[in-house]
Amino acid sequence: MGTSVISSNEHASVAVCICTYQRHEGLQRLLAALDGQQFRLSTQPSIQVIVVDNSPAGDAQSLVQSHRGRWPLSYLQEPRKGISHARNTGLSAVAQYTDFVAMIDDDVTPANDWLDNLLDAQARSGADIIIGPTTPEFPAGTPLWISSSEFFLKPQNQAQLADLDPDPPGATCNVLFNASLVGRPEMNFDPALTLSGGEDKLLFQNLKMRGYRFAWALRAHARESFPPERATLGYMLREAYRRGSVKFYIKRRLKSRSPTKSLGLALRLSGRSILQMSRDVFLLLVNLPRGHSAWLTFALRLADSVGTIAGVLHIPNRHYRPDGT
Repeated sequence: MGTSVISSNEHASVAVCICTYQRHEGLQRLLAALDGQQFRLSTQPSIQVIVVDNSPAGDAQSLVQSHRGRWPLSYLQEPRKGISHARNTGLSAVAQYTDFVAMIDDDVTPANDWLDNLLDAQARSGADIIIGPTTPEFPAGTPLWISSSEFFLKPQNQAQLADLDPDPPGATCNVLFNASLVGRPEMNFDPALTLSGGEDKLLFQNLKMRGYRFAWALRAHARESFPPERATLGYMLREAYRRGSVKFYIKRRLKSRSPTKSLGLALRLSGRSILQMSRDVFLLLVNLPRGHSAWLTFALRLADSVGTIAGVLHIPNRHYRPDGT
């Protein structure tokens, strides 16, 4: 047995930002899980929970205001539709002298040592941004070929990441970062991606390019709940298409500063996507007789490539729907 390490983040203050949109049961589970946080590796921090309701009707207000939990809880309404607006509103509410900000979604439930492990990883690495693993939780009856795929892992390459790995992909469903970033121009979720998603990918890749330090918190576990309407092939194909549809915009924002470079990027992305599509159509047809598990990867890659070309052609994609699917 190893000796427990007490982190240097003693008496830290943490703001936990939650964006919610008509997921009352998920929000209740999340608030209860935050109340149950335990601290063994870190000294218990001062915690402020900030809930941003992106519903125009503000229908989560009564739930939040009636919650009698362990931590101070603030409610904000962001009537402008879209995830970027909600995330930026949450960051704007972080108190001035806060040390760290954690972000998590209303369909995600953290383990009871989630925040402890994020803080501990930050103390051991000294990194600016700490990313933790999020794994899917499916309803009973979900086909095995869906539940056993790695498509819903965030990030998808978790098995290749060692503890404190300096280059994990970032996602706002499980992240802790230094609050000194709040208010800086680079710490702003792009409103242009507010309905298509990809705003967190753009933000974290931009932070990496600017030299901010990242670290992977191997044990900061959280689980994302997928309702039956999302545990389907149709949803997976739509999500793969969405991921592809924002690639050109993100790469252009990060790397292309002139029309000529943007055109070159568009041609390269389109060419690679067309070539990949031809390969995947062939592999999909060859593997169809072998069942879903055999051809699923090729179908998802095909949807990604189609989405990439749609993004190059500026075909709009509104992934976030009024019904939440």
